[in-house]
Amino acid sequence: MIEMVNGYPCANCTDVSNAKRGLDPENPTRDPVKQEELDRKAGRVPEPAVTFGESLAERIRAGEAALPSSPGAAGLQPAARLLDVIV
Repeated sequence: MIEMVNGYPCANCTDVSNAKRGLDPENPTRDPVKQEELDRKAGRVPEPAVTFGESLAERIRAGEAALPSSPGAAGLQPAARLLDVIV
């Protein structure tokens, strides 16, 4: 039986306990990677932090310009790539 506690759907007593403490039963550890997966599954995809306009956007769409990447960025999880500081 599914019951709602503090706006969260709860399937068992552990979910109810987490919801009473204000934690999302689907992600009680507040893991950003898991939260991103849950948001994508629910259709809540965040807007990109940076959008390119004018000629740069056209070059990126055409494949002429490559976005900078660091050698170790390929293996990182999505939430680990949210902040990229280049000096």
